[in-house]
Amino acid sequence: MIRLAVLLAVWSILGIIGAWLADSGMVSIAWKDYDIRVHGGLLVGGVVVILLLTVILFEIWHWLLGLPGRRRERKRHERQTTGYHALSQGMIAAAAGDAVAAAMHSRQASRLLEDEPATLLLSAQTAQLEGKEDVAQLRFKDMLEEPETRFLGLRGLLADAVQRGAYEEALTLAREAHSLRPSTPWVLTTLFDLLTRAELWKEAMEVVNQIGRLKLFDHDELQRRRALLHHMMAEEALDDDRLEDALAYAREANRRFAHFSPSTVLAASVAAALGRAGQARKILERGWELAPHPEIADAYARLEDGEDPSSRLRRFARLESLQPGHALTHVVMAELAMAAGEWKTARKHLDAALERDPTAGVYRLYADFERESGSGHEKARSWLAKTLDAQPDDCWVCDDSGEVLPEWHLYGPTGRFDSVRWQRPPKIVRLAAGQRPAYALPHEDLGETPHPPRGPLERLRQISRLDRPDPAN
Repeated sequence: MIRLAVLLAVWSILGIIGAWLADSGMVSIAWKDYDIRVHGGLLVGGVVVILLLTVILFEIWHWLLGLPGRRRERKRHERQTTGYHALSQGMIAAAAGDAVAAAMHSRQASRLLEDEPATLLLSAQTAQLEGKEDVAQLRFKDMLEEPETRFLGLRGLLADAVQRGAYEEALTLAREAHSLRPSTPWVLTTLFDLLTRAELWKEAMEVVNQIGRLKLFDHDELQRRRALLHHMMAEEALDDDRLEDALAYAREANRRFAHFSPSTVLAASVAAALGRAGQARKILERGWELAPHPEIADAYARLEDGEDPSSRLRRFARLESLQPGHALTHVVMAELAMAAGEWKTARKHLDAALERDPTAGVYRLYADFERESGSGHEKARSWLAKTLDAQPDDCWVCDDSGEVLPEWHLYGPTGRFDSVRWQRPPKIVRLAAGQRPAYALPHEDLGETPHPPRGPLERLRQISRLDRPDPAN
């Protein structure tokens, strides 16, 4: 409807103009001795035609003048299109690991796209594929000069530094990358890893908190990492003889990750060293109730000095009441009953342990029971024979390599953070140096000391009564 109204209005205006021109009369022009008379409509039409011709000639002239520039622009566009195609093909070849194709496309892209920063990245990746690490480093350093590629240059240099094991240099680069893009996930995780390697626990905690705000990890993983950092702060405070700080950090680690036995044992050990035996006992009992562990039983056994085996067996009834159905509870009670000479009680617990979790350690302990109770070596050998087909006992295992470790470490043999977990290993495993099948409590007949030093606890055990050799053993 609107179009029709506009069309009628236009035709009406044109009709009015045409009628006016038709009746516009004559136009007289006097010039020197000439008197020129022309119809008004014809004069207006002539002027319009002349104007149109002038415009057309001007446009033709302008087009002719711009022809060389347009040809140059077309060539530049074709060159740019070819260059970007070579760049994209080079990136694809680099991602596919085709060094020859990547090098060819890199040279073509660098020649056609002289001012394109992305060609530096392709050149660096190509150099890496060709094994020219020094050339790759130069290209990454060149990328630092361009704002568009500075972050990528830092990432390349950072990856190279980590690969070379230059962790101090890598930490400096990671901090710079973090200042440029503080919310990038790989920057945060890499920075965290490098900070923990440098034992900068508090700064690493700040990074974990930022990761938490960005919700890059789930709640359980965040709590676990915070707990591990608090545990390492406790060990650091212990090394500096700051026992109160060590206890506070260990308790915080224990609060955040109550199933982590090293923090439970560390907190109890420091509490005992400070003369707070009651607090130490409660910490260990709480840890046992949540997750029974041989290290907790070991620490609990040493809370009392000069304790005879029978008294210790009665005292451990408290732990038994907290986890009466757990296989490890029966293993520990069987060991204590054997030390006290209460063979019926020991057999009862051994049978219960076999029923719940017949591991190689239980069979081995049963062999000791038969030998020490006077049943004879033949029965002991029959139990030992069963260890060959039995499931192994839980121990500290590297998730990545499957290697069995004698104690927990923040980094596993593969170098990954928090890769050592308490779990059941496969039947065929690689044992770390010095690792032997272990009982829940120390056994001197295996050549073990009553309480072998373990990392940061060694100094504490020199001043704590938890470490005093027990005459009962």
